[in-house]
Amino acid sequence: MPCSALLWAAAPMSFLFGDIEMSLLKKILLTTVPVWAVAQPVLAAERAPEIVVTATRTEIATSQVGSSISVLTAEEIEERQYAFTVDALRAMPGITVSQNGPFGGQALVSIRGAAPEQTLVLIDGVIANDPSNAGASFNFANLDPNDIERIEVLRGPQSTLYGSQAIGGVVNIITKRAEEPFAYSAFAEAGSYNTLRSGGTVSGREGQTDYRVSLSGVRTNGISKADENDGNIEEDGYKNYTFGANVGSNLTEALRVEGSLRYSDSRSEFDAGGGVGGDGDRVAHTRELQTSLSAHLSTFGGALENSLTASYAMVDRDNETNGARSFSNTGLRTSFEYIGEIATSDMWNAIIGLKTEDTEIRDSSSIRTDSVFGQVQVLPIDNLSLIGGVRFDDHQTSGGVTTFRFTGAYELPESGTLFRASWGEGFKSPTPFQLSVTPTLSPEESRGWDAGIEQEFLGGKASLQVNYFDQEVENQIDFLFGPFRYVNLDAVDTQGWEFIATARPADWIDVSANFTHQSATDLTTGDQVFRTPANLASLDVTTRPMDGFTVGGAVTWNGDETDRNGLVQDWFRVDVRSSYQLNDQVELFGRVENLLDEQYQDILGFGTPGISGFFGVRIKG
Repeated sequence: MPCSALLWAAAPMSFLFGDIEMSLLKKILLTTVPVWAVAQPVLAAERAPEIVVTATRTEIATSQVGSSISVLTAEEIEERQYAFTVDALRAMPGITVSQNGPFGGQALVSIRGAAPEQTLVLIDGVIANDPSNAGASFNFANLDPNDIERIEVLRGPQSTLYGSQAIGGVVNIITKRAEEPFAYSAFAEAGSYNTLRSGGTVSGREGQTDYRVSLSGVRTNGISKADENDGNIEEDGYKNYTFGANVGSNLTEALRVEGSLRYSDSRSEFDAGGGVGGDGDRVAHTRELQTSLSAHLSTFGGALENSLTASYAMVDRDNETNGARSFSNTGLRTSFEYIGEIATSDMWNAIIGLKTEDTEIRDSSSIRTDSVFGQVQVLPIDNLSLIGGVRFDDHQTSGGVTTFRFTGAYELPESGTLFRASWGEGFKSPTPFQLSVTPTLSPEESRGWDAGIEQEFLGGKASLQVNYFDQEVENQIDFLFGPFRYVNLDAVDTQGWEFIATARPADWIDVSANFTHQSATDLTTGDQVFRTPANLASLDVTTRPMDGFTVGGAVTWNGDETDRNGLVQDWFRVDVRSSYQLNDQVELFGRVENLLDEQYQDILGFGTPGISGFFGVRIKG
């Protein structure tokens, strides 16, 4: 790969990082490629909308998936101009976002009313949840969408395939891979609050080797995270840059080695609290690293596909208050996993897996978990798919946990009808931090089921999916401030409906909409769980009135929800956007967010931006 091309892709970053030595970034670009001489393959399952990988850990058609799953593609992310991944997730069915202020404020994601720490997050197969966080949740605020190929959200308990934390579901982030002999891209945009974003990418294939390198970033003056309507006037700025790389090589016809790396560095100013008097001189520094190295070996003429993966993840956090360090912590996660996929017949296939994982708070405590799991898919008759799985996890402190999962999908191609159903179990082991405070905690456990029907209309130009779900979590871990300890206290029951619709009545218009009604009840108090709105809805429309020109918009509705200190009123937000393709290489784009200047809060006491505008240019070649 030409070094000059790498440096060209990094050029748009120079105006963002005035205080970052660009020579250091150049060194990173020049040295990373030879070091990471292995990376992810180019899988059709990661590009084709009708194929998913999260539901079964293997490539599978959505018509065979009994679980409830949604996919957002790179094309949709780019077309809708999402500047932050958390905004893309907010538009997906069954997802609740809680963010304590925009532009770097901590952003947590819940699935179907489960707690944020019960959402498992993967980035290119590497678990990204923060082990040093009290509940090991994942902060989506620093996840840049620029290099994302697909987001797959698998709803419902999924511990049989993914182990601890997959109680509410799994968010799987799959990054882009090289598709052409050589390609490059770059973008830059500017807008309200002195916000600047830019990024560059270089990718290609040389013989049996493919590579991709990307660098992107954002800096903004931001707004006051404590709502300015309560008298808070101090701007809380944010800065982030993200570097990603993946390289892969087919060493033989049967053996491929691959690897990936993602590094993110952010600086986010935040306030002492929400509401009146919330301003404060506080800064959070976060460094995140996910990396993996794997080998894939095909044996017995393809009847047994073997994958062995080593992965490492790190989240390092430092906070400052009035210029002095007030908090510091580092979470580490190391794992080794083997998966074998057996397929000797078109009528069935199976996977077997072994995994060992260490989660650690640096200089404090660590926990090891060893796991074995298996899954079988059977296709007994045409258009019927049945899947069953079992997993055993041996947690160093909490002991053994066994989980099961069963799904079924049946398609009627002639009528465009698809039936889905699933039942599964989930669990979440206590985190190292929780066990350091209360060593006697038991794992959280859940059982849940869902059933749905998807129906096509207008000859496949439109579809409607309706899902019902029901899940109960036992031994949910809560913190008691009085005795200052964690306890297995709560049981939570969640029930609800999801309505998901898509339509393309003509080649020049795409419409997608979803509505979720959820009742997440704390069975101890009988109340709705905090920060869980009963109703969520989103609508997105994209039109193409002429070649190269698009106009679109989105509407988001978040219903009333309760916080520990009061009611967060429902809010309704409208965004509009447009883009114009000047030629094959250059595209201009722009958007207006919060067009109606809605004054709303995502979390009680924390503000959100008013009407704001952004304009940019994108180059591809």
